[in-house]
Amino acid sequence: MMFSSQLDAFSPSQFTSSQNAAADSTTPSKFRGASSTTPLTVKQIADAQLSGSGDKGAPFVVDGVEIANIRLVGMVNGKAERATDVSFTLDDGTGRLDFIRWVNDATDSAETAAIQNGMYVAVIGTLKGLQDKKHATAFSVRPITDYNEVTLHFIQCVRIHIENTKSKVGSPAKTNSAIGTSLSNSLSEATTPTSLKSQAPVTSGTDGSGTDDLHTQVLKILCEPANAESEHGVHIDEITKRFKLPAEKIKEAIYYNVDIGHIYSTIDDFHFKSALVD
Repeated sequence: MMFSSQLDAFSPSQFTSSQNAAADSTTPSKFRGASSTTPLTVKQIADAQLSGSGDKGAPFVVDGVEIANIRLVGMVNGKAERATDVSFTLDDGTGRLDFIRWVNDATDSAETAAIQNGMYVAVIGTLKGLQDKKHATAFSVRPITDYNEVTLHFIQCVRIHIENTKSKVGSPAKTNSAIGTSLSNSLSEATTPTSLKSQAPVTSGTDGSGTDDLHTQVLKILCEPANAESEHGVHIDEITKRFKLPAEKIKEAIYYNVDIGHIYSTIDDFHFKSALVD
């Protein structure tokens, strides 16, 4: 089975104390869209096929789905720093993939400086190259300090694989928005409007003290279709406006979701997108 041995490649004992401190288908059934982030393994990427004519620049297809942004988790090897970029190889136990992270400003420099060989990271980027020579451009590289995030990532890979392959049998493929809506609904029984402007303020619990509920409410907002489709995500101030709570509490909930890999920053440290849906 495709995922039967992938988790065996990782062990909690491989996390060092220093880190804790610091498809086969030629006709794709759907296109995930420019804002989609798909959790994948290197093995899945190695098996990915170029869509259409197979020309350079054509999207890759995994499980019959054209992919845009990808999310991988693994260990950094062969880090090389230059004035304009940092390159490294990511090993997730199923294979290796070369990444390049462009350095455009001080924020990028700080992010890449934190990356060390032997460190586990979560990487979000785009897949490039040709069929027999794939590589990726990263736009978010975040150190992992909790092994549970590695396990969660592989679970998400399995879930998406099942979603995409199961949809081919006896029914049309699910659209990514349908998957996103399903996930958003599962976070709460309440119906979530799709626009920040039309959404009434949200309260967390009956007294505003439900920390776990606040984490979920913040994630729900970023999973709303209108926000998930936004190229740059949602500004932290817009999220704060949705709640009748101190801004610091909202920021803590946002950073909590960042730490566990549910959301990530985009164009700066103030815009965020969900890593779970489009």
